[in-house]
Amino acid sequence: MVQQFTGLNGQINIYERGMAYPAELGSTTHYLEVLFCEMDFTGPSSRARTEETLIMNRGTFDTDSHYNEGPQDPRYAPYPISFSARLADTVDTRALSDLLSAASAGIVPAGSTVGARIPLNNAAGGTTYFVTFDGSTTIDGNDLAAFADSSKMSYRVEMFWDGPGSDLGYRYEEVYFTPGEQTITESPDGLMLSINGQCYGDVTRITAFQSGTSIIAFS
Repeated sequence: MVQQFTGLNGQINIYERGMAYPAELGSTTHYLEVLFCEMDFTGPSSRARTEETLIMNRGTFDTDSHYNEGPQDPRYAPYPISFSARLADTVDTRALSDLLSAASAGIVPAGSTVGARIPLNNAAGGTTYFVTFDGSTTIDGNDLAAFADSSKMSYRVEMFWDGPGSDLGYRYEEVYFTPGEQTITESPDGLMLSINGQCYGDVTRITAFQSGTSIIAFS
């Protein structure tokens, strides 16, 4: 089922895989907070299932009748998500732009077990590396393959929309933001974000954001 929301307020957290660089030890997960208002969102509420074709006995439904399962492609194919929203003035748009475009993806060292990553310079000093989720997601217990292009970056994206009674939350695993389809534009009322992505992992309902370390990067 495809969901469409209009004019909602809330928060997006963009997570990296959570492996230290360059030693590739530890498990600290970093994320970038994006507060928004007036969001228009389109995306699925769950991953597609395979098709079922009814096989009957010469047009008669009897004990020999059964269903044949169709190809697995729909189960594993990426699905699109898109949204536009007004950004809070606390959002670091430079860091957000880097993550969405992967314009400053770091070089992967020889022999590395971790894929592409993006370095973000923290306001407190030092560098935080956002490591791609590519190749670390499973569907139905099957590990997804890594991208053929090792420079592509994908993230875990979690969203909460403010609801009249309780907030509505979803997690989208391994989201790849398609280059050339992301914009941050200035309007008389603030900054507008427009996003198009492909989700290669699963989608699940959540009741709280994943724990981790929020980053504050230079603007």
